[in-house]
Amino acid sequence: MKTLKICLIAVIISVISFTGCTHDDAPDLTQITVDPGVGQSADTLLIKKFATAPVFDGEIDAMWAEVRPLINRATVTPAGDRIITLNGSSNFDASLEPNDLMDPYTGESYKYSLRGGHDGEFLYLLFEWEDDTDSRDRQSWYFNSVTSKWQQENKYANHKNDKFYEDKFGFMFPIGNPEGFSGGTCTVTCHGSLALTGVDEDDAGNKVTRHYMKNEGELTDFWHWKRDRHALAEACDDGYVQWEDDNGFATANGRKNDGNTDINSPYSTSMKFTDGTTNMSGPRYVIPSRENYYWITQAEIDGGTAKEVTAVAVDGTLTYDGGTIDPNGDPAYSQGFGNKRMPSIIINPGLGESDGRGEVQVRSQHVGSGWLLEIRRKLNTGDPTDAVFTPGESMPFGLAIFNNAAIAHGQTNFLTMTLEN
Repeated sequence: MKTLKICLIAVIISVISFTGCTHDDAPDLTQITVDPGVGQSADTLLIKKFATAPVFDGEIDAMWAEVRPLINRATVTPAGDRIITLNGSSNFDASLEPNDLMDPYTGESYKYSLRGGHDGEFLYLLFEWEDDTDSRDRQSWYFNSVTSKWQQENKYANHKNDKFYEDKFGFMFPIGNPEGFSGGTCTVTCHGSLALTGVDEDDAGNKVTRHYMKNEGELTDFWHWKRDRHALAEACDDGYVQWEDDNGFATANGRKNDGNTDINSPYSTSMKFTDGTTNMSGPRYVIPSRENYYWITQAEIDGGTAKEVTAVAVDGTLTYDGGTIDPNGDPAYSQGFGNKRMPSIIINPGLGESDGRGEVQVRSQHVGSGWLLEIRRKLNTGDPTDAVFTPGESMPFGLAIFNNAAIAHGQTNFLTMTLEN
């Protein structure tokens, strides 16, 4: 894996004057040398009090060099034995899927740096992690020439070469004092499939490892950024995790989004069309002749650039207003490498900071060797489903990095955030 470069003050013989910081002159993340006056920590994030807020643009301002980084690794660990098949393509054949759905990722470890500051109104986080690939190929539609059917790349990887998803991150903060959170952070909300009941083959394709709180009335604040789905929104899904009455069952899912979840969601995964005559399915929208595209914007649909599919023939030929796409014999629509495979999502800007779901703003860029993200949210939004960040106080938190993965995530728990007065 290539290394991500990060801007810190290095202890070197020559004196460097910082008027700004670029990726080219920054030391490697794997070989960080930190000014002893700044220091670093593996488990405590010091939120520095800024006299002036950084420019919120996804670039590293010089002021960040004076902030002590939390430097650690997020490691993927086993989740436990799977009890049902998860991918529809497996057709209930358990032998096609790994016993532990984390297996294709287990043991992967992603080094990261996290820095924080506040200006009395907003919390700012500068989050960087190693990842030499900008993963955007999220469940693309391809044509199976053997079955003459359109299929999607698997959501859950069956093996190491079966990874077709987007990069993501997750943060979790307590609201109030949930039982066990200070000692277990994210782990106290995760309930694995071995503990679930009421699961049978009808649940195939549905996750059975869910988040919900241990006790009624408890909440945690959950931030979840998705590289493709938030490309236009420049935010992450600000949500929360709550207690569920059907705890212990596969249906129990305590993850909810803040704000108005029905109007102008930043994304939709409703990208499947089924022909009522042939009963054949395929992508709902296509952009004819476009190559290497991973989402379709709502504006492209509204403006007519994206064409709605109106028919899927028995040989897989797609009909849309103005033409057809015949994938037979054309490797451009093939699994894994076809450059004309179609996206699985529609995206739009959403409602932004004016809506609770979008108030955690994110400015992101992939710099070739990894991700650089600047994150901003008000210290106190006034929303009871948001954590409150209070200067002078500390709180536990956990984070996760998803490297080209739907659910398999490297995680670091047992972290603490301390805000300077």
